[in-house]
Amino acid sequence: MKLSLPNILLSLLLHGVVLALFWVYAKPASLPEPPKVMQAILMSAPAAIAAPSPIAEEAPQIQPVETPKPQPTPQPKKLLPPKPEVKIAPKPSPQPEPAKPQPSLPTPVKPKPVIEAIDEELEAVERETKRLAEEQAEARRKRDAEARQKALADALKAEADAIAAEAALERSRLMSAQIGQFQMAINRKIKNNWRRPAGVTGKLITELRITLLPGGEVASVVVVKSSGSDAFDESAKDAVNRANPLPVPSDAVLFREQFKVLLLKFKPEE
Repeated sequence: MKLSLPNILLSLLLHGVVLALFWVYAKPASLPEPPKVMQAILMSAPAAIAAPSPIAEEAPQIQPVETPKPQPTPQPKKLLPPKPEVKIAPKPSPQPEPAKPQPSLPTPVKPKPVIEAIDEELEAVERETKRLAEEQAEARRKRDAEARQKALADALKAEADAIAAEAALERSRLMSAQIGQFQMAINRKIKNNWRRPAGVTGKLITELRITLLPGGEVASVVVVKSSGSDAFDESAKDAVNRANPLPVPSDAVLFREQFKVLLLKFKPEE
């Protein structure tokens, strides 16, 4: 059977359609590429927890597609500027140190003869002994002069004290004599002015305190110790007032110390 050209073309067309359909139904369904996070989860999930597919037919296994890691972009190397050339100055040549002065050596002293050295030592000892003796003599003269001055001063002081003591004693004697004389004069004048009261007999004594003014004027008369007889006491007071003014010394110091206030024991019988 001889095929015509249209039949051959039709047969080829049918075969092409069949192959296309077979390819469409037989080709595994392509899934969309999961995101990177989901891809990481799918890769890290354990196989133990995977549940069997409820579909009777076995689902085609999806192979994870490895995403190529991005390669780092090479950075262009930075060109460093050329370092400036440092010129090293030549080191200065060391200056020669000045020569240190050499210490002058002491001039060697020629040793003196032994006899001359001994003579010089003896002279030095004599000079020192003489100096000490002069100092001691000067100190002794100074002490003697001070002792003489002190003895003279002590003698003058003792003489002055003796003169003062003698003068005071003489004044005391004169004062005692004056005091005695004036006291006797006062007693005599008061007794001369006393009038014995009637009825008074016996030896009676009364003690009076008499206050005087300069010149002997009687300021007051007070009975300090009574005789036991009022008439006798009043007669003694009356005798003092009759004898006013009383004889007193003109020396103000003596009057103030001894006669300004008198304590008089009145005994008319004596």
